[in-house]
Order: sequence, then structure tokens, then C-alpha cells
Amino acid sequence: METGRGGPAWWVALAVAAATTAGVLALVVTGARLPLWAGLVSPHTFYRALVGHVTFSLVVWLLSCSVAVALHTAGERGEALPGDSWARVAGLGAFAMLAGLLSAGRPVVVDYLPYVESPLYLLGYGLFAAGAAGALWRCARGPARPGPRSLAAAYAATLAAVGVGLLRAGFDSPQAALWGGGHALQFVYVTALALSWYELAGHHDSPHPLTRVGFVLSGALAWLPALTYFAGDPSVLPRQATLNLVQGLALSVPTVLHLGALATLRPCPQDRADEVSLWWSVGLYLLGGLLAPVGGANTLRVTAHYHAMLVGGVTTAFMGVVYRILQQQGFPVHTRAARWQVRLFGLGVLLTVAALLVAASAGVPRKAYLGGGHPWDLPFVLLSAAAALSAVGGAWFLSSAARALWSSRRAPVAPAIPVTSPGR
Repeated sequence: METGRGGPAWWVALAVAAATTAGVLALVVTGARLPLWAGLVSPHTFYRALVGHVTFSLVVWLLSCSVAVALHTAGERGEALPGDSWARVAGLGAFAMLAGLLSAGRPVVVDYLPYVESPLYLLGYGLFAAGAAGALWRCARGPARPGPRSLAAAYAATLAAVGVGLLRAGFDSPQAALWGGGHALQFVYVTALALSWYELAGHHDSPHPLTRVGFVLSGALAWLPALTYFAGDPSVLPRQATLNLVQGLALSVPTVLHLGALATLRPCPQDRADEVSLWWSVGLYLLGGLLAPVGGANTLRVTAHYHAMLVGGVTTAFMGVVYRILQQQGFPVHTRAARWQVRLFGLGVLLTVAALLVAASAGVPRKAYLGGGHPWDLPFVLLSAAAALSAVGGAWFLSSAARALWSSRRAPVAPAIPVTSPGR
């Protein structure tokens, strides 16, 4: 197995750096909305920090982890595929985005893929996207399993949706232009989540027939957003409730199949930390699925839904797989601390979701700058307390991963995990 900082470990390092950046920017966004500091942060700074937080959390962090998971699970006999050269390209792009965030460009807040109107920021976005594409291309053309191939196909569909959206809607309507790419990107994360679940459950190569069907569907259905741009006026796509419902159902079908497969396979995690990450991930993701129907436009119920699914379900799974990748590549990992860290983070996300629902019931608006006094003191106090707990759990993970990555010591290199096919 490839050791040291080759292969997926480079993408893990990029993911950790991105999550750290997103966390710092989240403090700015949260602080600007708290009663104590309301008005101290300018609207321009607030929206710039919001764009950076969403970009580095929902794009750079999640996509970097997805690439790491794909490379980790794509090779034969458990051996990771190399992807460090493309990680350097992506890292350069992330650095350019961070520099562009500090430029004078106007922040554009759109769902999924916000950006700053700065050539440097857009160049960074392109470099990062190219780095991820180069790494995932190895999964598509190599002796990869269905999961990594499906992830690569879903990412290709994301790039296609962004291209078609820009051609059909253009930057005059950025919400519509990037709507398709944002929806297609969710298929990438769902595929990476399923790969993480199988890895944490001890089924690196699941023998269940539903597994292959689920991966094939997620790779194929990811092309729906790009195709919908040809069905009518692209400017109205983000506002079509029926179409968004269809996209959500298409996204849920592969996930339900994978959950069905996991329910019938006997879990055999390699470590207790794997089991903790798996069950917190599944629980939070299902909670997000239950909250999806109660979401409404311009309320924090939508935020509660995707915090449960993405910030909670997907991230806790990625945390567990990051620990596994580092451990198998010879980095020192304290697994007992890892499982308590995941529990703390999961509890923080759970309380954050509850606080967001309280805020939504109180009428707190989404993505809005709130200067001066406002009538929502209690919801924001609850939000800040819950966010502080999840922030401690997240910071614990980041510090643990960073210490492992930069440690001069090397643990004994773990042997490649043989591919097993346990019975039901």
C-alpha cells in the first residue's frame, strides 16, 4: 500500500485545511448575527465570509474528502490509487480562492456554489475543479470498483451541468446557471457517503446486488440536472418546486438502496471508531431526510435539513474514513479519542439542527444580514450554544488529523485490508 503522504493523504490534508478555513469564516458569520455584536461587521464582510464559508465547507471540504474516499477504495486488494499531483493543483486553486476572497470583488450568494466576482477567485474555482477531475479520472479509467467509477461519473455530470447552465443562463442569472451543478454535486457526495458507509462497516467491496444498482443509479441520475436545462426556460428552474422535488427523490433512491444493503449485511468494522462514525452518520442523515418535507423557502428549516444531512451525516462518515486512511498509511491515530470526538461533533450537530428549527419557527430569515437590534435574541443564543459544541468537536477532529499528518513519527504501516465478502 502506498504510504507516507501519497495518494489520498494529500486530499485529506487539503480537506483539513479547507474545513479549518470554513470554521474560521463561520465564526465571522455567526458573530455578525448575534445580538451582542450585531452591526459591528459590515454587510460586505458578512456576505464575503458567508460565500467563503459555504465554498470551503460544502465544496472544497466535501469534494476533497470525496476524492480521498474514491482513491482509497478504488484500487485492487485495498490499495489506494495515487492522486497527489492533482491534489497540488486543487490546493493551488483553493489558495487562489482564499486570496480572491480578500479582493475587492462583489460576493454573490447563490445556493450550493456561491462565488466572488474576482478573476482570482474564479481561476481558483477552475483549478480546484480541474484537480478533482484529474484525480477522479484515475478512478474512471483504472481497475476501479463500481462505487469510485460512479463517483467519477457524477462529478463529470457536475462539470457538464455547470457548463450547460452557464451557456443557457449565463452570469446574468447565477442562481439559475449554477442550480444544475449544485444539484449534480449532491450525487457526488451521496456516492462518497455510501462508499464511506461500506468502508466503515468493513465491506470494502460489498457483495450485495443492491450495492451495484445503487452506484449505477447515482452515476446515471446525476446527469438529470444538466438535461433539465434543455427542457425550458433555465431562469425559472430554481423556483420550480416540482422539479426540485424530483431531484430530491432521485437523490434519495440510491441512498435507500445502500441502506437496504447495509441492513442485510453483517457489519464487521475494523475499529470501534468506525462503528461510532457509521451509526452517527446514518442517524443524522436519516434525520435530515425526515426534515426535508418540512423545509420551506426563506426559512432555517432548509438549513436544518442540510445541516443534518451534509454537516452531520456526510461529515461524520468522512471523519471516520479520514481516521482510517491516515491509520492505514502509517500516520499515528488515537482511535479511542477519535470515537469520542465523533460523538461530541454529532451531538453538536444534533443540537444545532434543533436550534435551527426553533429559529425557523420564530421567523428568523436565511442568509440575511441583521444589523442593530432584532427580536430574535433567544434563537440566536440557542444557535450559538449548539454551534459552539459542534465547533469544539470539529476543532478536535481538525487538530487530531493535522497532528497526525504533520507528525514526524510514523506508526507501523498497516497491511492492505483483504477484500472479504462476509455472509448475511
